[in-house]
Amino acid sequence: MARTKERDTFRSRLKTVGLRHTMPRERILSFLDKKNAHPTPEELYQSLKKKGYAIGLSTVYLNLQVLRDAGLLWEFKDQQGNTRYDGFTEKHHHLFCVQCGTIEDLLAKDLPEFDPEPVKKAVESRTGWFIEDARLELRGVCPNCQ
Repeated sequence: MARTKERDTFRSRLKTVGLRHTMPRERILSFLDKKNAHPTPEELYQSLKKKGYAIGLSTVYLNLQVLRDAGLLWEFKDQQGNTRYDGFTEKHHHLFCVQCGTIEDLLAKDLPEFDPEPVKKAVESRTGWFIEDARLELRGVCPNCQ
């Protein structure tokens, strides 16, 4: 029953942005729906294969782009320049460990003093750009590397 409810949630999310439900999309969203999951496309592909899902690497790449363009995923670069994906939809920022490469989510609600609106407005007035979103990226040393 829980699996059916989860599938309905993914169908609803896809439908809301005008995409049809497919098993590759559901599996990608399910994997990325967890806090602190930030895989590269290759890491995601390997993880899905380990779970026994028959999915091709090109299918992973194609669906990541479609889901990103639809606003269901966030794409970003890690400190080595690798493209990573994040499906955790609660407003959050990232902590990057400069020694081991760990990436951890930091919920925006845990940083009440950080208000991105003045930053967005200042950048817009100085550059003429329309800023859709501002996120904070913090780099440091994680507890395991200290």
